[in-house]
Amino acid sequence: MIRLLALLLLLLLAAPAVAQDWWDDAIPRPTPRPDPADDPNAPEIRDPFFQLCVALVEGDSLGVWTRADVDAYVAASGRASALPIGHLVSLERRVLPDSLRGHRRHARSTRELILTLDGDLELPLPFSILGYHPGDLHVSRSVVMTEWDLGDHGLRLDDGHDGEPYGLSAAGMTALVVDRGWVVLDVDGWLDRLLGRKLDDTWIELLMLGRVVRTEVPEDLGLHGLALGRARNGRALAGSFDFRRNKVLPNGRPVARAFSSLVRPMLAPSDEPADSRAWDWPRGR
Repeated sequence: MIRLLALLLLLLLAAPAVAQDWWDDAIPRPTPRPDPADDPNAPEIRDPFFQLCVALVEGDSLGVWTRADVDAYVAASGRASALPIGHLVSLERRVLPDSLRGHRRHARSTRELILTLDGDLELPLPFSILGYHPGDLHVSRSVVMTEWDLGDHGLRLDDGHDGEPYGLSAAGMTALVVDRGWVVLDVDGWLDRLLGRKLDDTWIELLMLGRVVRTEVPEDLGLHGLALGRARNGRALAGSFDFRRNKVLPNGRPVARAFSSLVRPMLAPSDEPADSRAWDWPRGR
């Protein structure tokens, strides 16, 4: 989970493009996305811990999974996980009480996901960005996320690949809004100054999963991850992750911009951008 959060936080940029709900039967059904390793038996989600987290959400599984449970799942997969699961105490997915459930135009919340670690963590980000190692990831001992079921959507961008109109259909879209705890990307000061708006300290507010099932671009098919957050000055940021290839995607990809446009309104705007409530955490002052 820690590696997942770190990966989704990399390459965070603003997502200015606007998409609209869009169904169009004229969207072609291309061949499946080519496997990155040219292996037809390669899993859709390379890392087994990522695979477990997605399976819990997509299968609507409820309960508590301990570190021993996770170790057993990873071992049974036959694939090693790069995640530091030694810090994991438990991962819980439970039903929200009726009084806490919410409804929005495109979403409803009935579940809650709770990540419990053995303490507040500070660890180097495991991957480089633009050839640099950008800094540290800070995660609170407990992170509580409200899970929003977004359902299926058709989305369209006026400026997709190569600036052309772009459409996609996505299924099983889910948003995880961080309600308690913190997940923060703390960028090294010298790198922040060097890259400017390309990389900022980021407070993560929402994680999202969505499976693209129809599109004109075959390589966009499959499961995608998205992270939304904001910088210290309140600027909105977004970044995406490809689970099959196990890597951060280049900034500004159409899928990420389309997904972002759907869920960004779920987040409250920052009333005080220069002194956001997001930075009121033990190491963030």
